Amino acid sequence: MVTVGGLIEHSQERYLAAFTSFVAALETSQEHYRQSYGSKVPDSTLCEAGTDVRVLGIGSGSGGIDIVILKKLLQRHNSMYNRVVEPSGEMIERYKTLVRGDTSLGAVKFDWRQQTAEEYFQTKEDTKFHLIHAVHVLYHVDDPYATLRDMWEQLADGGCMLVAMESDKSDWAKVIMTI
Repeated sequence: MVTVGGLIEHSQERYLAAFTSFVAALETSQEHYRQSYGSKVPDSTLCEAGTDVRVLGIGSGSGGIDIVILKKLLQRHNSMYNRVVEPSGEMIERYKTLVRGDTSLGAVKFDWRQQTAEEYFQTKEDTKFHLIHAVHVLYHVDDPYATLRDMWEQLADGGCMLVAMESDKSDWAKVIMTI
């Protein structure tokens, strides 16, 4: 009988093949996950013709989901202003690397803010945004209700907010809580 971990000892070739398949499935799953957010972006015009679409990303991380959203908007709009609010300098650098490697984002003007959501909203900016998104961010703020209210106050008339959270009852949340 092969014990857990025994596959690597008894058949390295089989282990390598299984691990390679696992990694490929995981990468495909992550790409599908990121792409699913593009389907949440409205197809309707978010602003007047000839003006920049203004997008606010709260907790954008390394930009994987943001870029999917931006590309979807670029299908209907010629130019865009994207404000990125992310507390991690390392994540902002990863995001910038993605942007530099993607020429399709040339029509997007980026405004990088290394701040937490709370720090950003304390600045009381007047800019209104056509789309505000916060994907898996509300777990990391002190007051999720205040953060949602602050996001709402920066939303332009007719704009959209995209907020995603994992239920604490989901399988993924159960795994995270046991780690």
